[in-house]
Amino acid sequence: MKPARPVVYGLAALSALAFASHALPVPSSAPAIAKLDIRLTPTRSGDGTADGLAVSYVYTPAPGRTAPLVLDLDTLEPSLERGTDVVADLTVSDEHGPLPMGAAVRRESNGATYEEWKAPRPTAGTVKVSYRMHVAKNVAAKRGPQFDLQAAGGGVSGGYIGFLVLPDTAGGSFDTHVTWGLKPGEMAVSSYGEGDCRGTYTPEKLLGTLFLAGPVTTHRMSGQPNDGGVTVYALGMPKEQLKSIGDWTARAHAAEVKAFQLHDKPYRFMIRSFVGSANPSGRAAENSFMLYLPPGKNPGTANLRFTVAHEMVHSLAATMDADQDGGDWYTEGLANYLSMRVPYAAGLYTPQEYADEVNSESAAYYTNAKRSIPNSEIPTTMWTGRNAWMIPYNRGTLYLADLDAKLKAHGSKHTVLTLANAMTQRINHGAPSTGQTWVKLLTEQVGPWAIADWNDMMQGKLIYPAVGAFGDCMHAKKQDVRIFDLGFPKPLRLNAGQAIAGVVHGSPADVAGLRDGDVIQDSVDINPIASSLDLPVVLHVLRDGKPHTITFNPSAGTQPGLSWTSSCVK
Repeated sequence: MKPARPVVYGLAALSALAFASHALPVPSSAPAIAKLDIRLTPTRSGDGTADGLAVSYVYTPAPGRTAPLVLDLDTLEPSLERGTDVVADLTVSDEHGPLPMGAAVRRESNGATYEEWKAPRPTAGTVKVSYRMHVAKNVAAKRGPQFDLQAAGGGVSGGYIGFLVLPDTAGGSFDTHVTWGLKPGEMAVSSYGEGDCRGTYTPEKLLGTLFLAGPVTTHRMSGQPNDGGVTVYALGMPKEQLKSIGDWTARAHAAEVKAFQLHDKPYRFMIRSFVGSANPSGRAAENSFMLYLPPGKNPGTANLRFTVAHEMVHSLAATMDADQDGGDWYTEGLANYLSMRVPYAAGLYTPQEYADEVNSESAAYYTNAKRSIPNSEIPTTMWTGRNAWMIPYNRGTLYLADLDAKLKAHGSKHTVLTLANAMTQRINHGAPSTGQTWVKLLTEQVGPWAIADWNDMMQGKLIYPAVGAFGDCMHAKKQDVRIFDLGFPKPLRLNAGQAIAGVVHGSPADVAGLRDGDVIQDSVDINPIASSLDLPVVLHVLRDGKPHTITFNPSAGTQPGLSWTSSCVK
């Protein structure tokens, strides 16, 4: 997931939801493997519109498995809320007949919340499960990772976590076969390939799978290796738009694979477009990425290309556990930083586009009212305000840019990229995916100054990057910047149809004429505004049946910050 601009990205702070990006092979010491044969069939309303999934599967418990059958569905909290996307018509049976599961109960485990069904008796032999899942509301009360079940372009899309009720295997894995029931001319694509797929997956890896199913359009840039490269798939987006974003993505992917010193593998870039939230957002999984794009948005903008590059970093570099030391500073900060630096070095951003991205990252950090909270407080703070979730993304970006400049100034053999590759190697070989591994790496390869800087960043000390940060062309200037504040607490998301409430007396919104009860007519993406030093908010509202346009500077005072210029822009 990417920060302030147009998207919400990987969201590694929600470790229970961020399963799939780096799933490892099942170790030989793992519990015995169960079998899971899944059939997925898109359902349709009376007018033929795709409106959900019919799910059925045959579950064969692992040999020796005697524990009672328990079925779990992730509630998607706290980043999303279920509404219409709930289980309906659940039926379960085994070789002795029906298993009435009763009502679901809520269960919390390792930071995630589940709906749980328990069998009333021990099961015998294979178990058959079937149910229906309606699509989620297209305008979500919360907008987190893109894995809720949604209708788009005549098909359905999302992540398996959005619809899949799984048997509890107590840490085991599934020998899985997924088949699709589709209409002629339709196709399904997932993180693991086109059409039906088979493999051995942990529950986390299976739930992390992303997919599109229906009248999917595709594009693949010519000249890519047969066993690698990028293919773009879309629901609800004109085919002619795929080429621009697809060709750029293929070049960026090649640059990132080279930078991370990896063997090229097939990468599946999935796009779903429907009338939902105003801001594009995305979700990375293993060798794949899903982008939500509102209709009419141009996928070829530099901001959306940044989003794509960001998510590919998630798929290629090891992540850090966000529940340990607020690890999003690394996972999301690294994705932000390298999704600028690597494509720019490959000539995929113009100097002006690159400078704009640097300024956006910087502004999102310096204008944030909560920019100085310690990292340890971030997991409980990220969802408390409109732009609180941005803190680790932008803090991590500024920290890594500063580190890169100082590594060069100290004559180090390392860069942030080489340190990131070393982190990936250590984590993949069993090192903890926490700040402990980063500190050990800095201690062994860099020096005490780097440890001191890391400690300062973790405590929330304001970062002013060293000369040379973001490259030799970029130059920073200190200046006071606004503290981003809309001047009203509700609605949290500025979606059409929502009513304004709690306008603060004397705030710029109040002075501009915004009033409690004004109803938003056009949805507004606040992310570009929150990551700008001067963009205003423009609200089209309805009051007493009459339209009004309210324009104001979203600010609650000022605080010290930076702006950037580029000497490479001609």
